[in-house]
Amino acid sequence: MKKSVLFLINGLGIEKPGSYSIAIDQCMPNLSKTKETSFFTTAIINSLEYRSAYEQFFLGDTYRKELEFIKENILGPNLGNNATYQALKASLADEKTKLHVFVEPTAERVVDEVNELVNSLALNANRHVYLHLILSQQTVSEYQKLINMVNYIKYHLNTCITVGFIIGKEYVDDEMSKNIVDATKKLFFFCSAERWTDTDKKLLSLKEENIRPCLAPGFCATNDCKIENGDPILFFNTKRTSYDKFIKIILDNAEWAFRTNEIKLPFYSLIQLDTKYNIPCFANNIVYEKCLSNILAKASKKALIITDENNIQLLNFLANGLVYINNPNIQFMKNDKDYFANPQSVQYIIDNTDYDLIIFDYHMDVSRTVNDLKDDLTKIDLVLGNVVNTCVNKHSLFITSLYGLKKELPLAEYNAEMVTLDYEMQIPIFFFDYTYPRSKYTLFPGETNDILFSAIKIIWDSDEIDSLIRTKGIINNIFKALKK
Repeated sequence: MKKSVLFLINGLGIEKPGSYSIAIDQCMPNLSKTKETSFFTTAIINSLEYRSAYEQFFLGDTYRKELEFIKENILGPNLGNNATYQALKASLADEKTKLHVFVEPTAERVVDEVNELVNSLALNANRHVYLHLILSQQTVSEYQKLINMVNYIKYHLNTCITVGFIIGKEYVDDEMSKNIVDATKKLFFFCSAERWTDTDKKLLSLKEENIRPCLAPGFCATNDCKIENGDPILFFNTKRTSYDKFIKIILDNAEWAFRTNEIKLPFYSLIQLDTKYNIPCFANNIVYEKCLSNILAKASKKALIITDENNIQLLNFLANGLVYINNPNIQFMKNDKDYFANPQSVQYIIDNTDYDLIIFDYHMDVSRTVNDLKDDLTKIDLVLGNVVNTCVNKHSLFITSLYGLKKELPLAEYNAEMVTLDYEMQIPIFFFDYTYPRSKYTLFPGETNDILFSAIKIIWDSDEIDSLIRTKGIINNIFKALKK
C-alpha cells in the first residue's frame, strides 16, 4: 500500500541576507542528496512560532469561514434567544457600566460583526463601548497590513464604539514577570500607558524598533477606556483560543484596583474559549470541514504524528478542528531520535503499520548554541536518511517546515559570540516520489496548509482538496487556479 510521509524540520527556511550560515548541506548530507533528485518549491509562511504555524498547517486560513459562521449562526435571527446574549444584555442594565469588547483582528471585516452585535443591544447613545485590539501577528513585515486593518476598523466602527487599548497577544509572558504584569495592570485599570490617537504612527514606531506585533507593549488609543467594577467584558473571538493570561491579570488585580472585595466583572465569549475559567459563550465550536480529522474521516484514512511529547496535546487539539477528542483516525507517538536512528524502526513504522499518512515532526529551534543546532541537525538527518531509504520506489515523501527560524544564539559553549540565524518568511518544500516523473509534473509554490493537502491528495484523489503537485502546462494550471 502506497503511503504519504511528511518529514518536518521546523525552523528550516530560505536563508536571508545577513543570516549566519550553518552549512545545512554539510550537517545534513542525506537532505543534500535527496534535494538533487526531488521536486523543489517554496511556501510562504506568516509565523515564527509553532502554535500558529501548526494552526495554519491543520486548518488553513479559516477567518472567512469563522466570520460567516458568526454572522449566520450567532448574529442571525435567533440571537435574541441565546442565553449568553440575554445575560450580556442584563449585565448592561446599569447605565453607568461600559462594555469592553476584546477582538483579535486578522481581517477588517470583523468590524461589521462587532457593529451588528452592539447595534442589537440597543444601548443608550451616551453609553461607552470600547473595542480593545489584541495583536497576534508574528512578523514585523506585517505592520503595514496591520496599519491598514486598524485604520479601517477605527473608521468603520459605529459612533458609540471607540478603539480603547491595543496590546500584543504574547506581551504577557508565561512567567508573568513583575514589570509586564504591572504595566498591564496600569493599562487595564487606569489607562496609564502611552496614548496614541494616531495608531498608525505608534505601529510604525514599533516596526522601526523591530518589535513584533504579538509582543507589542499595550498603549491607549483614547482616554478613559479603563475597566471598572461592574463592566461586562466580551471576548469577540472568532475561533476557540486562550486569553487566560489577560483574564488572570484582570481577575487577580481587580480587588486591588477597585479597592473592594465585591468584584463584579461578568465575562463572556463569542466562541467557547480554550480556558480554565468558566466563561459563558454564544456558541461552543465551529466545524472546520477541511481540518485533518474531517478529511481523514471522508477518505477512510489514518494518520500517525510523531512529535515531541509536550506537543501532543496541542497538535491533537488543532488536528481535530480545535476540539479535544480521542480520535482513532489520528494517533500520536513520542519522538525519539535514538529509536528512529535505527533503520528497522523507521521501516516498521512506515511499512508494517496501517497508517496512510505519517508525519515526522522535528524542531531546529530548541538548541542552546549554534554547535548544538548543528549536532541536532546531524541527528535529524540520520533519521531522514532512514525515511528516504524506506520510501524510495514505494511511498511519497515531502521534506519541509512549518515556520522559519529567526533566533540569536552564541556560537558554542566556549564561544559566547552572538550570531543571528534568519530563515523567516519562506520555507523550502522537497517532494520525492517515483510515480511523478519530472517530464510531466511540477511543484507549485503555496502555503503551509497546501503542503498537508498535497500529502493527502496522493493517498486520496478527491476534488475536495487541491495539491501543489500539478501536471505541466500553462492552460491546465490557469484552469486550476481559476477553480479556486
